[in-house]
Parts: sequence; C-alpha cells; structure tokens
Amino acid sequence: MSSAIRVVLTDFTRIEGVTSAVIVSKDGFVIDMVHSGEASFDPDSLAAMITTLYGASLRLGEELNLGELDMVTLEYKNNYILVEDVGEALVAILADKRAILGRIRYELKKQKDRIRSVL
Repeated sequence: MSSAIRVVLTDFTRIEGVTSAVIVSKDGFVIDMVHSGEASFDPDSLAAMITTLYGASLRLGEELNLGELDMVTLEYKNNYILVEDVGEALVAILADKRAILGRIRYELKKQKDRIRSVL
C-alpha cells in the first residue's frame, strides 16, 4: 500500500499503549496495517469482524434513535479497540491498558482528514 498510509498508521503505533493500527475497507478487507504488539491475530478475520461490528453499531443507533455514530469503543479487561469511520474506510486502533483513551480519541479525530487524503 502507499507509504503515506503506512506513515499515518505508524504514527498511531507511536502512542503509548497502541499495539496495532489498521485501515479496513467497508466491505471487510484490510487496506493496510501496522502492528507493533506481541499478540498475533489473523488480519483478515479482524477486518471482517470490525466491519460487522461497525455495521451492527450503526443499526443499533438507528433502531434506538441515538443519532449519528461517532466512534465505537470496546473495553476489555486488558485492552481497547477504537473504530472510526473515515469515509471510504474504517480505522481501528488496538491498544493495551497503558493507553490513555482520550489521547487515542483525540488523535483519531485530529488525523481523520489526513487519513481520508491518503486513501
């Protein structure tokens, strides 16, 4: 994939606690990914699940009249996953508990236009 996308994703993995940054097409395929953590997972499965999760979150919000979906945030015992819509694709950030959620959320919002421009 383009080096510009790789630079954006690498910037996310420089944030303390961030272990992976992935851009996923809305039809469930990995566009690009940078992984700095030790955990191993199947990127294609991750992409499919993120797309499904995001779609289910959209439908839930519509069903309950909650307004426009801003970001999906999952909190596990020792990890976080944040998913942001960037137009043509989704960005997912995987982080461990060392991460500061507010920092990741801020960076996702701040980098949204930059991500769109490199897709």
